[in-house]
Amino acid sequence: MVVSRRAVISSGAYFEGTSGVAFGRSVIAHQGPPLVEQISTRDALEEFARLPYQIYAGRDAWWPPDVQNEVDFLMRRTPSAAYLDIGGFCARRGDRMIARVSAVVNNRYNAHWNERLGHLIHFEALDDEDDAAVAMLDAATEWLRARGMTAVRSGFAAFLDYPYVIDNYGRLPSFLLRGNPAYYHRYFKDAGFETEKGQLDYTAPLSSENLARYRGILEAIRRERVTIQSWRQYGFLAAIDGWTDVTNAAFARHWGWNPVTRAEARPMLMSLGDTAVADLSMIAATDGEVVGAVFSVPDWSTMLARVRRGVKLDPERGGGTRGALINIGVIESARGRGIALAMTARSFLTMAQQGMQYAGYTLVLDDNWASRRTAESVGARITDNFVTYRRHLQPAKGAGK
Repeated sequence: MVVSRRAVISSGAYFEGTSGVAFGRSVIAHQGPPLVEQISTRDALEEFARLPYQIYAGRDAWWPPDVQNEVDFLMRRTPSAAYLDIGGFCARRGDRMIARVSAVVNNRYNAHWNERLGHLIHFEALDDEDDAAVAMLDAATEWLRARGMTAVRSGFAAFLDYPYVIDNYGRLPSFLLRGNPAYYHRYFKDAGFETEKGQLDYTAPLSSENLARYRGILEAIRRERVTIQSWRQYGFLAAIDGWTDVTNAAFARHWGWNPVTRAEARPMLMSLGDTAVADLSMIAATDGEVVGAVFSVPDWSTMLARVRRGVKLDPERGGGTRGALINIGVIESARGRGIALAMTARSFLTMAQQGMQYAGYTLVLDDNWASRRTAESVGARITDNFVTYRRHLQPAKGAGK
């Protein structure tokens, strides 16, 4: 099967049918084969970035994409472009885009792990478009195989992609996480992917009982001669650098991670210095050495989520009442002292002081029992489940030579 920038992925002539979309379902007459193409024009990039507005049009609440950021990413105008090879793909019926995905070779990730792993990010597709979605996934996978990749992952890439939800469809997920339709799993399975990892999202009620527990945790950590400060107290720029260094060290052998530089983290986070992030995010230090870091955000659903008029979100989902701890790390030499637990407690107490009633605890791998125990120790419970997919490839003839 040969794929060019405008090539039909199946035998037979391309036939333009009638088109339309209703609440994420394709109502295009399937009168001809889908057309799979590699994105190459500015107009196509804009259409690519806006496809989620069709997929999630019927949702009461969802997180829309940053359209300009996606366009800049695909046009290689972001700092990450220096170590990424990127190919954007879409499927069409007639003139309407019905599915999209970006194929990525993350050279930094592969050097770090000594792998040849490609990633598929930005995946979205209309319902009842099985043939088109699978053809597009196959085309993107072939693009990666031709570049020497021996496996493909979709549903996790550090700073680039997040896993696919497998329950609570239609409810607003935690900030940054996917609220994909259930049928996405069928598309990936039909395209030869298998489940690689499971992940959990936790939520803790900021009840009086839990807040008392957090105060006790902080009192105990003081006896360990550990200082915990907010990023605002520590100095925001210095805290970004501390977070970068700790995260790289703590996650060096953590599945899915690849290093990030201070030069990349600073512009990504510096604009948040005047927001509640500066008060909710934490730095832990012993004898002047930074040994732990937390990055947390307030409830941004009122600012960034698209919520249907008249819809009131469940308090544990958003609407101004749910903060979220996005990332937490402690360097190996400082583990086992309760530092992660104490940083979480301090962050959650600050959320409560700012009027939040619930706190999300970072996305956790199913088999990361240390982090799961920390979540349970702060009174959090599992509220959503996610998966990441993987497909193993046979090397392309001549690839990697």
